[in-house]
Amino acid sequence: MTTTKLDEKQYELVSQYVGMLGTIEEALKYVDASFTDLSKTEGDRVLSDVFMAIGQISESNHLLKETFNEREGIQNALTQFDTVTDQAWKLDGQLANTEMKQNIVQESLSPAFSVWKATIESELNAYLAH
Repeated sequence: MTTTKLDEKQYELVSQYVGMLGTIEEALKYVDASFTDLSKTEGDRVLSDVFMAIGQISESNHLLKETFNEREGIQNALTQFDTVTDQAWKLDGQLANTEMKQNIVQESLSPAFSVWKATIESELNAYLAH
């Protein structure tokens, strides 16, 4: 597999992007825990941050699709992000319903994000290794 050499700006984008994925994963773990650990009182705020981050990932995906237009694996992984956004949209209008929200986060959104994150990271990490 030959990897395209990234310029500094592209490298920075990929690096920040992968960093954001880790942040989202941690945030989802927090939200998940907040359903049962009453000391974690910021679950709703963190979940709202996750929504914003998912939006930023969607925007970044367009840039990455252009950057890696020759890399089919990355293109496919970026397209698969739709499964994550589809799960996130299930929360629309459900934020007041704790049981429904918990179910969506634990059964749909977190697993979909984790699977997708592993896929995209396996594609992008080759570009971050020096």
